[in-house]
Amino acid sequence: MLILAGVTISTLTGENGILTRAQEAKNKTEEAQKEEQNTLNSYEDKINEYVGIDWNTALANAQKHPDQKTNTAIGVGTDGKSVNMDLWEFTLLDDGTYALNDIEAINGTIKTSGYNNDNIIEGKIIGTIPQYIKEENENEFKAVTSLRNTFIENTNLKEPPIIPTTINSMYETFARCSELTEMPEIPNGMIDMTSTFYNCINLQNTTNIPNSVTIMNFTFNNCSKITAIHKLPENLETMRSCFQGCSKLLEMPDIPENVVNMRGTFHGCSEITEMKKIPSSVTNISDCFRDCIKLRTASTIPNSVTNMRSVFRGCSDLQGVLEINANLTGKITEDGYEDYLFCLTDATTNEGITLQIIGSCTILDKIIENANNPNITLGI
Repeated sequence: MLILAGVTISTLTGENGILTRAQEAKNKTEEAQKEEQNTLNSYEDKINEYVGIDWNTALANAQKHPDQKTNTAIGVGTDGKSVNMDLWEFTLLDDGTYALNDIEAINGTIKTSGYNNDNIIEGKIIGTIPQYIKEENENEFKAVTSLRNTFIENTNLKEPPIIPTTINSMYETFARCSELTEMPEIPNGMIDMTSTFYNCINLQNTTNIPNSVTIMNFTFNNCSKITAIHKLPENLETMRSCFQGCSKLLEMPDIPENVVNMRGTFHGCSEITEMKKIPSSVTNISDCFRDCIKLRTASTIPNSVTNMRSVFRGCSDLQGVLEINANLTGKITEDGYEDYLFCLTDATTNEGITLQIIGSCTILDKIIENANNPNITLGI
């Protein structure tokens, strides 16, 4: 009996035993199924790439992600597939759409991240960004429209994820992501790009920004490795300090006709040599070219400008003729200074250069007096 039992056990569990072979067959079947599923997924991705995602079908068939343990919401990402919502903070906004962060970040009280830095693997997020979310008690999916502070200070993030086409606000989305080297593609419909890449000190390449964007305050502030900027959006209205500290930016981009605020826009852009046209829509250019130490030529200042405090301060190589038609009166601005003060302080100081001031501005004499520089004179 013992011999028979031993033979039976060996037959069942030995190297070539029935159970062993059954387990091997099962493993091979599972591997084949995974390979088949991966192949199907790759085919699906290729189809989506060429013809686009059928969102009606994707949302109708969406289920909770298999790795999701704590959250009951269903999320569908930019690839049309389910997203592990355990990885994301999200808040329902007053307009019935979602923001990917908690309520404190959305209200601006605390700048928390909506995606945890610990979930960055080899410089990438896990999966994709949710584009639609449906909570357990809801019947329909709602779009994600805001990425306010979603990845702020995620210092492990190196490769930007695809931005959902439903997003219209990227307020501080990647601010201080110090390892980010390139921009994602910005979708049409984007409006607010305030501080989106603020202090991304390793950002080198930029992409086209859609014409829908109207706000670019501090967008690339202190992105000190950027050398060139694509065409700015036609509907842009305000670009305060947009490129401040971009010390390697070689050329000033053309400014769209709708821009109103250019305060500090190119402050510290020390490689720019030529100032391009300022549109007649612009009212504030205070600090705009401050410390642009290689700036040589300046374009006409239109009469729409009402504040040009410190605009050329520290532009030590500024020379030639500067026409100022600005509507300045010497009034105190919101900064607490006169609207012309320090306009040419420490400008035109390099040896052998001069600057002649002309134009219809009624206080040119005060501007020159404030400059206190024999190299800067009033023209005829």
